[in-house]
Amino acid sequence: MLQNNSNYCSIIIDAMGGDFAPDEIIKGSVEAKEAYNAKISLVGDADKIKKSAESNGISLNGIEIIPAYQEVSMNDSPSEVLKKKQNSSIYIGSQLASRETNSAFISAGNTGAVMACSLFNIKRIDGIARPAIAVVIPLGNKKFVLIDAGANMDCKPFYLKQFAIMGKIYSENIIGVKNPKVALVNVGSEEKKGNELTVECYKLLKDCPIINFIGNVEGRELFKGAADVAVCDGFIGNIILKSIEGMADLFFGEIKQILTSSMLAKISALGIMNSLKNMKKKFDYEEYGGAQLLGLNRPVIISHGSSKSKSIKNAVKVAIDSIKTDLTVIISRAIKEIN
Repeated sequence: MLQNNSNYCSIIIDAMGGDFAPDEIIKGSVEAKEAYNAKISLVGDADKIKKSAESNGISLNGIEIIPAYQEVSMNDSPSEVLKKKQNSSIYIGSQLASRETNSAFISAGNTGAVMACSLFNIKRIDGIARPAIAVVIPLGNKKFVLIDAGANMDCKPFYLKQFAIMGKIYSENIIGVKNPKVALVNVGSEEKKGNELTVECYKLLKDCPIINFIGNVEGRELFKGAADVAVCDGFIGNIILKSIEGMADLFFGEIKQILTSSMLAKISALGIMNSLKNMKKKFDYEEYGGAQLLGLNRPVIISHGSSKSKSIKNAVKVAIDSIKTDLTVIISRAIKEIN
């Protein structure tokens, strides 16, 4: 569904964010440049970036390095970053993205700081009350978009209505789901179930003509593929997201323990190794590059803190798709239509 005719995409990447920065960030950026022919700019400590590339035998030819001498730790508060770390890779990266039309910003760093700097520098799409984090949740051969996954802990009903619209547009244009089924995460399927927020939000979504609203969905139904877009406030969304990550670690850990518990088990594991690898790939968050902060004037991808090169490469792919589909323009038009 690519609509933007321009082949020029400027992808600005925080080289210092994440557990494996800058090594894995640089590797992923170089892989993405070769795969997608995008303009890649790495923001961060220039000396560290160059030393990392040299020690890993990586050529940085064609990749711009933009100096940023302050670093943001995972413990830094968003407000402190805005006030005291304006020479950080997160602040400068989001600032640069705001200045170029066909650009996007990617970071695996402090999520709160990425959100705060992006909101301050890139700013919200006109009419958007609150940006929201959209995460693609893999379900084997299917997937759904969870929105909001942690940007907004306290919400009003019309915030969730906007989240639903943005999630629907993301699902259609980036994942490729035609007329996605949109559901409200709740404790029951009945219209009157839930707290005041979900009851009022249900009314708004039911009357919204531009989404395919299928009603409430309980947590267990999400994993049966009941909805293509699951809408909730950031408090609930983040709990769902972190629970999924924890259960995935537990599940694959248990499988590994069973298959290595004895010599017979190890021999049996050889016969199903390819199937296990394919299954793990279907549930691998790195396949989707990260979460997108929707509702801003430029695409912003927040990659997982433990992202490696594959995740960064895939984040670049999602960023390019977002630019070429004019995702922010489509969201802007939809919000104007319902306001």
